[in-house]
Amino acid sequence: MGLKHTLTAMRKRIALFLLLIIFCSCGLGARLFYLQILRSEEYRSAALTQRLHEIEIQPKRGVITDRNGKKLAINISLDSVVVNPRQIKNPSEAATVLAETLGLPLDQVEEKLTSDTLFEYVARKIESEKSKAVRALKLDGVYLVEESSRFYPNGNLAAHILGFAGIDNQGLEGLELVYDRELRGTMGRFLGETDAINREIPGGEKQYLPSEDGHNLVLTIDEVLQHITERELDRLMEETKAQGAIAVISNPNTGEILALANRPTFDLNDPLAVPDANRRNLAVWYNYEPGSTFKIVTAAAALEEKAVQPNDGFYCRGSMQVAGHNIACVTAHGSQTFAEVVKNSCNVGFMTIGMRLSRETFYQYIADFGFGTTLGSELPGEADGILLPVADVGPVEHANISFGQGIAVTPLQMVAMTGAIANGGLLMKPQIVREIQAADGTTSQPFTPQVLRQVVSTETASQLCQLLEAVVADGTGRAAQVPGYRLAGKTGTAQKIVDGRYVSDKHVASFIGFGPVEDPQMVILVVVDEPQGAYYGGVVAAPAFKRLMEDSLRYLSIPPAEITEEEAMEEKVQAPAVLNLPLEEAGKLLAEQGFSYRVEGEGTTVIDQTPPPGTTVTTDTKIILICGERKPAPGLVTVPNLAGQTMRQAAQSLAEMGLTLKPIGTGLAVRQDPLACSQVPIGSMIVVEFEPPN
Repeated sequence: MGLKHTLTAMRKRIALFLLLIIFCSCGLGARLFYLQILRSEEYRSAALTQRLHEIEIQPKRGVITDRNGKKLAINISLDSVVVNPRQIKNPSEAATVLAETLGLPLDQVEEKLTSDTLFEYVARKIESEKSKAVRALKLDGVYLVEESSRFYPNGNLAAHILGFAGIDNQGLEGLELVYDRELRGTMGRFLGETDAINREIPGGEKQYLPSEDGHNLVLTIDEVLQHITERELDRLMEETKAQGAIAVISNPNTGEILALANRPTFDLNDPLAVPDANRRNLAVWYNYEPGSTFKIVTAAAALEEKAVQPNDGFYCRGSMQVAGHNIACVTAHGSQTFAEVVKNSCNVGFMTIGMRLSRETFYQYIADFGFGTTLGSELPGEADGILLPVADVGPVEHANISFGQGIAVTPLQMVAMTGAIANGGLLMKPQIVREIQAADGTTSQPFTPQVLRQVVSTETASQLCQLLEAVVADGTGRAAQVPGYRLAGKTGTAQKIVDGRYVSDKHVASFIGFGPVEDPQMVILVVVDEPQGAYYGGVVAAPAFKRLMEDSLRYLSIPPAEITEEEAMEEKVQAPAVLNLPLEEAGKLLAEQGFSYRVEGEGTTVIDQTPPPGTTVTTDTKIILICGERKPAPGLVTVPNLAGQTMRQAAQSLAEMGLTLKPIGTGLAVRQDPLACSQVPIGSMIVVEFEPPN
C-alpha cells in the first residue's frame, strides 16, 4: 500500500515536470517565432546599425561670382584631424605629441583622446604644414579627413556684400547667410560595416548616399568697378582722416548694384579679427541726414506738382523766418531763379518751394521715392531710415526737411531715388543677385529688373536732370566734372546729431550724381562720415566722385559727348591758387584775373576752394572759397592743395609758403605728401607725384 502510494505520487510529479517542460518549450518556441519570424527584419536592421559606422560627406558650397564670372568666393580642400579613441593604445603619449604638433592645449587634446566615442574632431581645417606633420607621426587611431573650406581670393573685396561662412560651411553674414540654403547643398552619407573595435569588416555591407553640391550665385557687381571703388575709398580715408566712408555705383536703368563698399572693412578670410562694427554694411544700414542731396526730392516734387518753374524768382537774404525760428542759409545769395537756387544749393529757396507743397503731398513724394521703408535689396541689415510721422511735422520741420535736415536716410535709398531721376521717373528695386546657377552651370533661377513704381513723369525727370547738370557744370559740384562728359549731381553737407543736438564739429559730406546725362549708365554716391579739416560735400566727396566716374566711364568704354563748336571756342584757363590766403587778398587776386567768387563758411582765411587750384575752367567760372580760421603754430605753415597744378605752379605755390618741392613724374599734380591742409615746419620738402593729363 505504501509503495503504491509512493509510485503514484512520483508519477504525478514526473507528469507535472513534463508539463512544465512542455509549457516552457512552447513558450520558448513562441518567443523564438516572435523574434526570428515576426520581428526578424527589425532586429536584423538593428544589428546592422550597430555594426555600421556613419561618415557624413560634405557637399561643396556653391561659388559666388561677379556678373562676368570672376570668382569672389570659392572652396579649397583642407585636412581635419579626427581620432577613434578606442584604437589609441597610449592616449597620454599620443595627446602630448599631437597637442605639440597642432599647437593646442594638452588637456583639450587628452579629453578628445580618452572620450568613450568612436569619432572625435581634434582640429578642423588645418594648414598644409600641420597636416604633413600629423601624417608623419603615424599614430594609431589618428586620421586626416579632407574637408572643403570657404576661401575668398580677393581678401576684403566686396566684404560687406559677400559676408562669410563658418567652419561648417554655414553662411553667417551677407549674401552667404541670405542664400545659405541654395549655396550649402545637401549632405551625403557613407555607412561601412565594422567589428566591435571599429575595424572595417572585409566584404561587409556598405551604403553610400552621395552629396549634392550647392548652387552658384552670380552677382550684379563688376569686380573691376568694385576694385576701383574700394581703391578710391582707401584714398579718401587717408586724405580726410574720416571716421568712415561709403560708395555705391548702380545702373539706374535696371537697379543693378555694380559696386558697393564701406570703410572700415575686414578680411573675409579672418572676419573675427576686427570689431563687430567693421562688419556692418553701412551702405544699407547707416542712417544719416542727407543734407542738400535731399533737395533733389524737393525739386522733383515741386516740379511735378507745378509748384515751381525753372525761371521763377527767389531772393535769399542769408536766412529765413519760419514760425518764429530763424533758419540760416550758407550765405546770402540774393536774387536767383529756381535754376540758380538748385545750382547754388540755396536753403532759403528750397524752404520756400518745399512749403508751397502741403505736408501730405510732400510726404507722399518722399514715400514714393522709397524713404521711410526698406527697398528689398536682399542685403541683410537694410534699414528703413527715420521719418517723422506726418502728424508731427510742423512748419519748422517742414522747412528743414525741404533742404535735407530732420530726416534720416540710407545710402541705398539715396541711390535708388537718384536713379529714378536719371532713368525718367521709375523707382527700381535695388538688385544685387543676377541669377542662381545649378552646380553644372545651368541657370536655375534668373532675376530680372523690377520697377517698384513711377514716381514722377519723364518730363519732370528730364527738367531736373538739366538743373542738376548745371550744379556740376557751374555750381557747387564743379569738382565732380569729368572732361568731355555731361554729368549731373548734387552736393550735401550735414551736421551730425550728438546727444540729441546738432554739433558744429562733426559733419557728413556727400555727393551723388549720374551720367552721362544724355544716356545715364551710372549713379554714383560718395558719403564721408566725419572728415577732418574741410567738410563740405563739394570739397570732400565730389573729387572722389569725379575719380570714380572717370575711371568707370573709361572701363565701360562709354565715349565722351561730342563737343559743340560753341564749347570748343570757349576760352579755357586754370583756376588760380588762393589757398591759405586772407579772404580779402584772395578776393583781390581773383578779381584781377577776371574771376567771380562766392564765400562759404565763416572765417578770414581761405582753407579750401572749388574748383581746386590748377583745374582747367572757363573764364566765367565762379570760384567757391571755403573760409575758416586756420592759424598754424609758430614755425609751422599749412600745406596748400596742389592737385591739378603743373610742376612750375606747384613749385611757385610751395615757395610762397616757404616750402620746397620734390617732384616725381611729369604732367599735372595728382598726389602729394604731406596732404593738403597739413601743418609742417617752414622749409619742409613736399613730395608731389605728377602724371600726364588724359
